[in-house]
Amino acid sequence: MLLLRSLDQKQKSYVIIAQLILCTFLINIMKNLKIKDIILILMLSIVIIINATDFIKDIGQGDEWLHIGLEIVTVCLSFWGIVMLIDAIKKRSLEIDSLNQQVEQANSDLELTHHKLKKIGREYSKHIHKQFEVWGLTPSEKEVALILLKGLSFKEIAELRNTKEKTVRQQASTIYRKSKVSGRHEFSAWFFEDMLV
Repeated sequence: MLLLRSLDQKQKSYVIIAQLILCTFLINIMKNLKIKDIILILMLSIVIIINATDFIKDIGQGDEWLHIGLEIVTVCLSFWGIVMLIDAIKKRSLEIDSLNQQVEQANSDLELTHHKLKKIGREYSKHIHKQFEVWGLTPSEKEVALILLKGLSFKEIAELRNTKEKTVRQQASTIYRKSKVSGRHEFSAWFFEDMLV
């Protein structure tokens, strides 16, 4: 404000016009900026306003051209700093937009894959149940067979079904005999080989 008092009316008009142009420019670019970017731009803008005001005053008073030249350089460098900062912010915004699009695409692909896997799982489950029918397993044997395929031990199956481990072993033996396999590993492999074909 001290600098403005020492200016004549015409010089004050130039300073006010320059400040209005700078403020309009800053308002337009600061809409989606981070706080630290806004603070840096404001600091550079203050340097521009102070030096531009002093520059206009010095020209009116006929100061040394070296001093005036340094103020011009300071204003230009500050303005160039703002331009570079805005360019970096635009590039960062474009990168963020690109990353957001990639994340959205990855989420979409993941959801599609999840749906496909669910569908494949349902189809494979149907296939397993059909095979249990072909082997003539009873409902109880089907339940034990499914749990065997999930990898639980006889003891865990017995606890899960509230039966004795001996009963589960007998049911497993019946399942192996009906499916014409020698044991648990061959029983699981029978279905696993089906998946690899």
